[in-house]
Amino acid sequence: MPEVDAARRLLRRLMTHLRQRGNATVDALAALALLASRLDHRPLAGSLTQLALRGEPVSDHRVTWLLHRLVDDCLASPAGHLDVPASTAPAAAEVLTAQYRRFVDAGELDPINGAGGIGITLWDVAGPTARDELAPALTRTALGILRVPSNGLYHGRSGGILLLRMLGRRYGRDEVLTGPVDALVRDIERLEPAVLDTGGLGAGGVTLCSGLPGMLAALGPDAEPAVLERVVRAPITQASLRRLDELLVDETADVTFCHGLAGLSLAIRLSPCWAGLVGADRASALAARLSAHLDRVDGQAVADVFDTPYVLSVLSGPVGVALALAETETSTPPWWGSGVSLGDGTSAVAGTRVIGVPV
Repeated sequence: MPEVDAARRLLRRLMTHLRQRGNATVDALAALALLASRLDHRPLAGSLTQLALRGEPVSDHRVTWLLHRLVDDCLASPAGHLDVPASTAPAAAEVLTAQYRRFVDAGELDPINGAGGIGITLWDVAGPTARDELAPALTRTALGILRVPSNGLYHGRSGGILLLRMLGRRYGRDEVLTGPVDALVRDIERLEPAVLDTGGLGAGGVTLCSGLPGMLAALGPDAEPAVLERVVRAPITQASLRRLDELLVDETADVTFCHGLAGLSLAIRLSPCWAGLVGADRASALAARLSAHLDRVDGQAVADVFDTPYVLSVLSGPVGVALALAETETSTPPWWGSGVSLGDGTSAVAGTRVIGVPV
């Protein structure tokens, strides 16, 4: 898809700025390495990862996890990388475990800014024995998230559903997941088109953070077709697609990952049901819109990436837009979603299998 070239052009601009600056924070280096990796520039991603590992101590648990995954993804071969640890998993697990416990002790269970989000990354680095020990605690965290009144993926019940799926719970087999999924779908069925204009589903009414795309991403690629059919027939569904059509031609529409069009693009990879609803024409128009936005990013916005915390670069900056656009071309699972609490890329959480759903 030629639109992905816009993401490559942004990466080149970022690298030019990095060479001019001569240095960068660990957060910025990790974000650039991630983008290079998803664009299949593995040598560059590996070099940026090495630089990040030599930098200042990491303060964000997401970056701790991300560097671990980048080492595995880009530096797996020891040739030329003898100064890189064979595995960063033990160190990452130690840091993530301590942070997870702090969040739990503070009662902060949020799927992105609390124990729910860090639990997803912690599960990713844990071995089989550690996972057996973690499962009860993470299940309690997921159940706590399910008590949140919001249905959103990032700050609501959908995030708890995603966490339970990651733990191996399955709809129809485990009541701990089946009940919440049925409750979520009932809520979706009750949503009327007017709710798109209340702000309750996020900016624009159709978002990955709180809207229908995020809810479908939480249900995942292996959701029961009968469950998805109920969502497809809900009044809010066609209204959401009409709103997407409006956003695609609205030059003032948000294009960011969290609340805008970039998130809707990534949701196509996270949910085959959403992909089927969007269809090829809208998906192509969405990619073209993101491409045009990236080519309009000015020099100040490029410079700002180097002074922005990693998670904000992804959720609300041009790096996140470029990452979402990169996913329109690659066929590998979007494992990097763990860095913003969207799953670990396994078939249970973020896959690519298409489910036939009547549209």
